Amino acid sequence: RSLRLPYSNVDVRRLTPESELGIQCLAGELGKLPSLKELNLGSSRLSGNLRQILCELQGPLESLELALCSLLPTDFSFL
Repeated sequence: RSLRLPYSNVDVRRLTPESELGIQCLAGELGKLPSLKELNLGSSRLSGNLRQILCELQGPLESLELALCSLLPTDFSFL
C-alpha cells in the first residue's frame, strides 16, 4: 500500500536514452502494484515527467509526496 523511494538520481533536465528507459521501467513496475495508495518520491528531480512515471498506476493514490520536485504546468494538468 505504501512505497517510499527516498532518493532518485534521475535528473530530467539532462535526459539520456538510459534515463528515459529508467523512467519507463519505473512506471511499469509501479503499475504492478495494484494496492499502491501512498507514494513518496523523496528527493527526485522529475519535473515535467509525472505523467510518464505515474501513467501505469492501476488506481488513484491517496498520498503523493514530491519533496524537492518543482512541478511544471504539465505536471499540474496531469495531477
